[in-house]
Amino acid sequence: MRVRKALLVLTIVALTVLTTVGAAIRLLRPNPVTPAWVDEYDVTASAPETIAPGTVIESAAPKGWSHLVIKSLPRVRPSEVERVPDNLMPKFGRAGVVRMVGWMFTAFVADVVQERQGEYARYRLRAIGLGLGTKANGHDTIVTSQTARHYGVEIGVLKIEEQVLDTGYRIQKQAIIPVHGPSFALLDTPVTVRCGTKHQTIRYRYALLVDTKTGTLDVLLWQLLGDRGECGDLTRLVWLEPSCIDEAELVPDREEFNRFGVPSEIAFAVDKLPPYRLEMAVPPELRELVGRTKFTPDEARALEAGLRKLTAGARP
Repeated sequence: MRVRKALLVLTIVALTVLTTVGAAIRLLRPNPVTPAWVDEYDVTASAPETIAPGTVIESAAPKGWSHLVIKSLPRVRPSEVERVPDNLMPKFGRAGVVRMVGWMFTAFVADVVQERQGEYARYRLRAIGLGLGTKANGHDTIVTSQTARHYGVEIGVLKIEEQVLDTGYRIQKQAIIPVHGPSFALLDTPVTVRCGTKHQTIRYRYALLVDTKTGTLDVLLWQLLGDRGECGDLTRLVWLEPSCIDEAELVPDREEFNRFGVPSEIAFAVDKLPPYRLEMAVPPELRELVGRTKFTPDEARALEAGLRKLTAGARP
């Protein structure tokens, strides 16, 4: 009996010692250190800035912004004009529809700024901006339906121009920035594309890469998959031309016009990407990341590193 009690006491003492030692080891073990760069990536899916009405944008960066990323000048492809149904609105007709398709332009700008700390300087991506505009007093000018007349835009009796601007801005407001780091960002914008024989709205994804030493901005573009997993392409991307001017030729889908010849929001679509300097295959190890809609800071950093490696080996 005494032996059993002695063994029990020794067992309890041994367990107490082991527990104490384990607790001490846990206390002495250093806590995982969060990398300093984690807080540099905003992955909360924010909205881009709106370019101020009155901003003139021709073929270079406008005042207040360092880079013109892309300016799109949509128009009905000349060979497709006859496929546009004749609109039955008085004094409007097919010609009126075609004219309004090319009446408005879209603009995408970025602002890269230099920061100095003593003798050390680096460039960072401050902001991304989007806007819509038209010709006003001889210049391509950003306007809204509320400011168009103020800046000299002629508005017809039916105020179709104001309706076009309102619809355009409503669609443009669906654009999001899923990742924004010091020198890297993604912008997802809705675009209607020709998918087989039909039109579908998907998202273009733009990746902005800033050279922190020079302030140079490289922009990559690829198509995200649609809601049903079609129409996009995660296997290739293109490297856009600097200050890209996209004379976006649109093709009509006659089934997207009502019986009065009024087009729906997806009646016109693009069937090719904007002008680019180089097309590249997406490495298999990056394809899951390029198609993501939500990111952690780790994933954002990994995607940035992968894209920088890709462009470094293919710089034109």
